[in-house]
Amino acid sequence: MEDFTVYFIFANVVGLVAWALTINAKGSPEIYLGVGFVACCVLIYRATRSISSYMNHRLGLLGEQVVGQILDQLSSDSIRIFHDLEVREPGRKPWNIDHVVLTPAGVFAIETKTRRKPRGTAPDGQEGHKVIFDGQQLNFPHAMGYDRHGLDQAQENATWLSGKLTGLNGCGVPVTPVLVLPGWWVDRKGKSSISVLNAKECINFFKGRPPTLSAERQRAIANQLEERCRIDLSQPS
Repeated sequence: MEDFTVYFIFANVVGLVAWALTINAKGSPEIYLGVGFVACCVLIYRATRSISSYMNHRLGLLGEQVVGQILDQLSSDSIRIFHDLEVREPGRKPWNIDHVVLTPAGVFAIETKTRRKPRGTAPDGQEGHKVIFDGQQLNFPHAMGYDRHGLDQAQENATWLSGKLTGLNGCGVPVTPVLVLPGWWVDRKGKSSISVLNAKECINFFKGRPPTLSAERQRAIANQLEERCRIDLSQPS
């Protein structure tokens, strides 16, 4: 929004200056009008792009908040929920893992992707609120088409976290990748190592899983996650 404000103000200033120069010009005013018009168009275009970026980031933030609130309902003595785990690796741009769930059944790295739904039904009959996961890629309706970005990111996050926790613990710590699509109905038609869920499915997803971690290992992993996460809402303030 700061970028939008700057571009918008400059567009107005440039327009007013061009208009003032045109009025007071002794020669041809078309040059001032032309330069001012082009400059205003560029600045307005940049302002519009800033608004679009703001709306997309806001939508993504809302999706993460929705998933976080649902996951927090799982919080108990045996289940820990961590949010916004920061990842900093030499030579790479910093990124974050949206949510990490630590249960007796293992560690789960959750990536959240929030996308706007098109209206109506696609020509092939796919409804606008449904996404099909065939085990390899996501098939969104209408012109949105196929996508693997969220799947690849979920897998990358799980692989990185597994390697980090394994190195710290001295023994293998597998991490299950999970991709959550808030607001979408997920039609799963294929098997995959990556679980793709609707936000409302998160609660049942973690129930009834056989334990694989001892209480001691859970405590050790929880301590390591606490050092890297910005927020841990599973603990009382």
